[in-house]
Amino acid sequence: MITEFLSLLCLGLSLGFEDEKKNETLTKPYLSALPSPVVEQGRNVTLRCLGHRHNVTFMLGKLQDSGYRQEQRSAGYEAEFLLTHLEPKDAGTYFCAYKTMDSQEWSEASEHLQLEVTDDRKKRRAPPGGK
Repeated sequence: MITEFLSLLCLGLSLGFEDEKKNETLTKPYLSALPSPVVEQGRNVTLRCLGHRHNVTFMLGKLQDSGYRQEQRSAGYEAEFLLTHLEPKDAGTYFCAYKTMDSQEWSEASEHLQLEVTDDRKKRRAPPGGK
C-alpha cells in the first residue's frame, strides 16, 4: 500500500514538474556582431546569439525581410551565424531567439542589432585636384 502511494506521489510530482517546464518563459537572448556591426562591403561578419539554455535551436531573423530566417541547433548556450561577402542589401536590423527541444515556442526576441555595410572604396578615392 505504501509502495503504491509513493509511486503515485512520485508520478504526480514528475508530471507537475513537466507542466511547470512547459509554462516557463524563456529569457531574452543577446545578439552581437563580430568583429563589429559596421562592416566593409565584401567582408564577413559573425552574428552571435547567446541564450540562457543549452541544447536549443537558435533562429536569426531580419526585420526588413520577413522571409529571412536561419536556424541552428546548438548543444551549448550560443550559436554563430556567419554572413559572408556582405553587400548593401545585407545591411539592416537583425534579431535572434531560441527554443528548447521540448517546446515549440520561441523565446522573446533579442534586442535589435543594426548591421551597417559600408563602401570604403568611395572614401579612398582622391578628390578632384589630388588632395
